[in-house]
Amino acid sequence: MLASLNMTGGSKVFSVSLDLPEFEVVKQVFLEDCSLLHVEKNTTEERCSYCGFFSSHAHDWRTRKVRDLSVLGKPLFLFVRVYRYRCHNCNEVFSQTFESISPNKHQTNRYREYLYEMCIGSTIQEVSRKEKIPYTTVERIFYSVAKEKEKEHVETLESVLENNELILSLDEIAVRKGHRYETVLMDTQTGSVLGMEHQRSYHSTQILLAKKILSNKCVHTVVMDMWDPFHKAVKSIFPEACIVIDKYHVVQKVTHALDQVRKKTPGLKKGRFKLLKGSEKLTANEKQQLDEMLKEHSELSYAYFLKELFRKIYQVNDYDTADSLLEEWIQLAWSSPFPSFHQVAKTIENWKAQILQYFLTPFTNGRIEGTNHKSKNIKRRAFGFRNLERFRLRVFLECTGKTYKNQVA
Repeated sequence: MLASLNMTGGSKVFSVSLDLPEFEVVKQVFLEDCSLLHVEKNTTEERCSYCGFFSSHAHDWRTRKVRDLSVLGKPLFLFVRVYRYRCHNCNEVFSQTFESISPNKHQTNRYREYLYEMCIGSTIQEVSRKEKIPYTTVERIFYSVAKEKEKEHVETLESVLENNELILSLDEIAVRKGHRYETVLMDTQTGSVLGMEHQRSYHSTQILLAKKILSNKCVHTVVMDMWDPFHKAVKSIFPEACIVIDKYHVVQKVTHALDQVRKKTPGLKKGRFKLLKGSEKLTANEKQQLDEMLKEHSELSYAYFLKELFRKIYQVNDYDTADSLLEEWIQLAWSSPFPSFHQVAKTIENWKAQILQYFLTPFTNGRIEGTNHKSKNIKRRAFGFRNLERFRLRVFLECTGKTYKNQVA
């Protein structure tokens, strides 16, 4: 379909293809703030929606105003003549259907898709302001298209994950700090969010792990932190799966123990980051300052030694060596004078088997932590969500959309 638009001054005329081949232009009006095109379908025969026979006998017609993509920076409105036909076979009256416009919609399919893409990575309020469309209209269109996209993503994911050994990551995100949590389940290999569930209890985690998308799948490994309800739920749903404690959560407990020792040592407020930072990442100047600090505080030096020694365990590739080094570190931690390291040693003893499992199946929660960060940004961008289902839908679409496409290819 071609429409001729007059340039400023009226001396030049050119045509812009609107790529809607099912229509022909009957009339066109160009105003300062928008363009209006009166169009009708270029076929005079329509299939009856009741019996399937074709009919060309027009019963009546009506005009529907439809918003389309902007042309030359101006909104484009189509005034579509919608005919109703009477079927000679069943005598029923039915309306024309269009490939580019869904029934009873006042936007073309491609414009609805455009609004959806605009809302991804932005807010509905911002899109409403830019497109000069009521907020409620953009909201309705976005979540309508989003539901269709969600269905497509789920179907594609099911085909991608089918008959594969799944490596799952399990973690939580604070929807409201200290009050409400969402448990997030992700496929580590594709980076796809498989589901979210309210709270992080044993029961809610069971519901999450029993999602349809995981039915009849071979779950090989689940990576998580040391939250006990997660472990109990995984063992109840996937009793054969290997459980791996995320190494960053374990190292975090050790660095936190070192920080507790620092806090009890006066005058070291500014030395926190030098102590907690990996020794290989320190600059020459930072190393010199750290050495002076450790010489002055011998107890702190021992705590720092324990922290660095523990980090070196994860540089080992052999399970037996890691087991031996971890056992040695536990004994050193117990023999230290620091209660914070005693607590860490006790925790590591309780979870030793799952911690060492990392050296057999070296997977971490790094990918899901990145997704959690993106989820928090989605929440902040919207200034929070009252409807958690919409929050989950946003996270699923924005954090899953393109992650599995390489798998499909």
